Amino acid sequence: MESLLRLVDDLQVLETSWESEPFVSTGLGDFGDVFSLEIAERLIHSSLPMTAVRLFRNGEKLPPERVLRNRGSNPRNREKLADGTKIAEQVAGGATLTLEELQNHCPEVSRFAAEVARESGYEADCTAFLTPPRARGAAPHFDLVGIFLRQVYGSKRWRVSAPVRRLPSRALAVDPSAVGAPVLDVVLKEGECLYLPRGFVHVGDTTDEPSLHLSVGLRGITWESVLHSLLSGATEQFEELREVLPPAFSDLDRAALYRERAEILSRHLSDIDWSRVPLSPLRSPQPPPAPPHPTLTTALHHPPGENA
Repeated sequence: MESLLRLVDDLQVLETSWESEPFVSTGLGDFGDVFSLEIAERLIHSSLPMTAVRLFRNGEKLPPERVLRNRGSNPRNREKLADGTKIAEQVAGGATLTLEELQNHCPEVSRFAAEVARESGYEADCTAFLTPPRARGAAPHFDLVGIFLRQVYGSKRWRVSAPVRRLPSRALAVDPSAVGAPVLDVVLKEGECLYLPRGFVHVGDTTDEPSLHLSVGLRGITWESVLHSLLSGATEQFEELREVLPPAFSDLDRAALYRERAEILSRHLSDIDWSRVPLSPLRSPQPPPAPPHPTLTTALHHPPGENA
């Protein structure tokens, strides 16, 4: 559990708090081999696709065109890429930079995400947030997965409130009037990490110094997904469950039909050996960790046909 122990200082606390209450871990040590300000700098100048870049200021999302790279009028230049210089200018103007799906764009994060996925059994999704001093990025919101906010550089104040609805399954705008008083108000510093169960409303503001943190979200399997899968299995086994509902001109007893189909489904579920229900097909496969960047010198002197 080495990777998880870089996000929490006590696995037992994580187990007892999972999906129920937030907590802060301290003294986690250096994180520069996974993510840093230098790595973020490298990424913004590496022709990131615009789908991986977002900017916020005071809770409002900024138009992506502000950081779009000018690629001329060549019709082949169709892919929209981010301009690192324009990104830096927006951050200098008070905008928060968000780099999304870093497990697909950053080898260091990719390797870490793969390890976290292996240790947790959940798909790991990583996003970085860079915010200048005395600024707010995203407005108060909640996530649909449990997340770990690992502070990498500077500090950020987080105010966390209880969920408006526990264990939400779809994204909704947060109504400020429905949000209660914070259950946690903390300034996160380098080497610390905040765990937030899904649904907990949170908002972050920088102090007099800037902030860079990596958000690691763990996407698990809900019982809803399991039951949907079992229902699909039942429809394959029982043709009655594949029938369409009776037409409007039919004089059939609809209530009796509903009861019959519910009994069929109930018998199907009661006969299942739950210890043999496979969960792996319900998981989204975690991309394999990206290999280290090869050098051109190594590539040029690599014998043809030899495995790297």
